Amino acid sequence: MKKIDCLFLLPAVVVLACATAATLPAQPCPNLVWADEFDGAALDTTKWEAMIGDGCDIGLCGWGNNELEYYKAENATVSNGTLKITAKEERVRNRQYTSARLRTLNKGEWFFGRFEARIRMTTGQGIWPAFWKLPTDEVFGGWPASGEIDVMENIGSQPATVHGTIHYGASPSTHQQSGASYALHSGAFADDFHEFALEKEPGVIRWFVDGVLYLSRTSADVAPANWPFDERFHFLLNVAVGGNFPGNPDATTVFPQVLEVDYVRVWDGNRPHLAGDRVVSHMESGVVYAVGNAASGSSFNWTVPAGATIVSGQGTSSITVDFGDTGGDVAVDVTSGCGNEQLAVDVEVEPPYAFDFTFENFDDPANVTLGVVTGTLAEVANPDPSGVNTSATSARYTRSSGEQFDVIVYGTTSIPDASEYITKQRKFVIDLYTAAPVGSELLLQLEDSSLATPTNYPTGRHSRYQVFTSTQNQWERIEFPLLDRPDPSTSDGAVDTIVLLFAPNTFTGDVYYYDNLDSYLAGGVPPPPPPPPASTMHVGAITVGTQSAGQGNKRGTATVTIVDNNGQPVDGAGVTGTFTGDFNETVAGTTGGGGTVTLATTGTKKGSVTFMFCVDDVTHSTLTYDPGSNVVTCASL
Repeated sequence: MKKIDCLFLLPAVVVLACATAATLPAQPCPNLVWADEFDGAALDTTKWEAMIGDGCDIGLCGWGNNELEYYKAENATVSNGTLKITAKEERVRNRQYTSARLRTLNKGEWFFGRFEARIRMTTGQGIWPAFWKLPTDEVFGGWPASGEIDVMENIGSQPATVHGTIHYGASPSTHQQSGASYALHSGAFADDFHEFALEKEPGVIRWFVDGVLYLSRTSADVAPANWPFDERFHFLLNVAVGGNFPGNPDATTVFPQVLEVDYVRVWDGNRPHLAGDRVVSHMESGVVYAVGNAASGSSFNWTVPAGATIVSGQGTSSITVDFGDTGGDVAVDVTSGCGNEQLAVDVEVEPPYAFDFTFENFDDPANVTLGVVTGTLAEVANPDPSGVNTSATSARYTRSSGEQFDVIVYGTTSIPDASEYITKQRKFVIDLYTAAPVGSELLLQLEDSSLATPTNYPTGRHSRYQVFTSTQNQWERIEFPLLDRPDPSTSDGAVDTIVLLFAPNTFTGDVYYYDNLDSYLAGGVPPPPPPPPASTMHVGAITVGTQSAGQGNKRGTATVTIVDNNGQPVDGAGVTGTFTGDFNETVAGTTGGGGTVTLATTGTKKGSVTFMFCVDDVTHSTLTYDPGSNVVTCASL
């Protein structure tokens, strides 16, 4: 089932976050220095220690995360070439669930190299599998000062998404974390095995799924905090049940849940990987894909999806691609003295988008209400009213250098269904102009203000969208791709807040101009915008006639319809009008649900009847009568 050599086939997958397509220097062939292929009939205890309990014996009840399981050695079994970690619903002591947690402490620890595991995931609300690393020596002190590296975490309520993260900080109260998510375009990580890998070099960590680079972090990324990750770290493999990150199981969670591990391997060097965008715009051109860590003398043969064209680079480690309207694999066959690697990114080509509506453009009425601002915000003349952004007015925002997470908070009622931004039916777009360094980050976060507070992250945070600047001192129009869903329990219909975070997790004081924070709609032809709130009303129709008053007598009648300036019937409008001719009197009434009222004379007449009815006035609690817009004011019989 598993041969260990450099002839290793990597299946094609996709990534959520775009990786910088930079070609790294050619590498020598890596050597396998440690592995467990799980080919025996029992766990190899020379390589793994099964941790027991709920953490209370070491002062970490719930393992520091309010987890619900009790770890048992019996829940880790080996058969048919795989390790199986099983989470069960069974009571041990005061815990309602059991699972297994394995580590290589004092059995396998490494400073640098490539670390990988091929895993088939669990699924279900409250299930939390992880492949991760902790420091062996804790050179800088207890958690998080000496660091934590999460090679892969998954929460069962998001079966298509995994997370790579580093944790650091001088103490638990100053704990920080940095990472990204990676999601499949379709299906779930429980459907098949996937390889999750990490490369660690001095001052650099990289994360991969199935040979595709999706995240890199360096010591500069955490500065001025200490970078503790260049010390010895060991592996952990576990399946937690419940806890702060995934939430607890519910009625939909099925037990038992089995995490299946095909292998865990450690190499003394890096292996080839592929980097490049896995989501591109409709007909996007100039997209670069590159192989990193290729061995000296490697040859490269690239293929691209139907409708896409390799503009340059075929036969080299990097190509430039122009896409059409069809997605598929951008793949490369890498051959060298180390063997053959087949790498691929499944690229999604988005549909065309068209302008839908604006949240705020500083020239027209806004669909947001400004709330908290931690920096300095002012509406100013456009610094460069040409090219991308020709608006007269824009916003100038000076980031507060004293705020690590600097925010602009907007309230809005214009997002009735936030899932449309998750599924890409709609997307956020913004115009940005800044002298800040290229690669400066902007986050857009959707929140439910009834749940989210400044200190309870991630509660109430529906979703986050992330962009990076690509130029300086000129406008660029940027589309926000989805980053992650910090709190999946936040209702799609409860989002009422948009938060912009300029250069989050920094203390910079750069100036950003922004404009045209818009919503775009997939499909190219947006629906007509919703009408503005009604402010006036007028007479839409008058129908006159008579009704019997008995003994041959008749009353004059007039049925009046009142509509607002959006053409909708107005309930509760007071109508006053006058009959003249055979009847001479003024009458009044109030419209009902259909916007109509029937007025009748008190006087009567026998025989033929001739009269005119005219509306004199219309009143309403919130709408103003606009007689100039009347379709009709008088009608005769």
